[in-house]
Amino acid sequence: MNDPAVQVVDVKKSYPAGFLGRRRKPVLNGVSLTVPRGMIYGILGPNGAGKTTLLSLIANLTYADSGSIRVFGKDVRRHPDFVKQQINICSGNPNFLWSMSVAENLTYYAMLYGYLGADKRRRVKRVIDLLELEPFRNTTFDSLSTGTKQRLALAKALMTDPKLLFLDEPTIGLDPDMAIKIRAIIRRVHAEQGMTILLTSHYMKEVEETCERVAFLRDGALAAEGTPDELKQKVSIKVKDPTLEDVFLELIQ
Repeated sequence: MNDPAVQVVDVKKSYPAGFLGRRRKPVLNGVSLTVPRGMIYGILGPNGAGKTTLLSLIANLTYADSGSIRVFGKDVRRHPDFVKQQINICSGNPNFLWSMSVAENLTYYAMLYGYLGADKRRRVKRVIDLLELEPFRNTTFDSLSTGTKQRLALAKALMTDPKLLFLDEPTIGLDPDMAIKIRAIIRRVHAEQGMTILLTSHYMKEVEETCERVAFLRDGALAAEGTPDELKQKVSIKVKDPTLEDVFLELIQ
């Protein structure tokens, strides 16, 4: 029970590149990190740094070339069914059946997850209430605003009561007011359910307000890791009250 939520040890990952895929393009170069249980943990870095690849490896959607990944003490390759039961994923670019309503889409996913009868109806109602989607219950996906689509994606991910939730750019493309609302929902759900959350984002302020620890990836490697306050203390440039954005800019130089 004392195992961390996620433990990544010396993970490397590359993909075929060049003519006929004869050479390999490295994406992750020996990344190691530990995510304690019950924490909101941020994974940051510029485009191409390996953030989404790392999440995919932890979720067992793709395999590492070498190294090991454990989720709640279980190796993700050896115990794929266990890992699937613990996790869910919310993408910043949600894609649902466009002609189905909010309630229909959530009911469809509830059935895919194996929920039936009263349990299915209870879970759908709970996430609709939690994400304040009742006014849009009968609205088709293609008619929803970007912010409401994102709330639907989060509702779908929370339906299974995951112990480990992946949030990949959860507020990308949202206006500031809706982004603030989504972050508040994330913090509230985390406080109420105590789940572990892995969050990727390009918005430094979002990470600073939400995450308890942060890992910076650069060129497929771990460039820095720590609490937001610890990382800000490492900024060498002379600024008053440095922010995570200052840390980020210094790391990518």
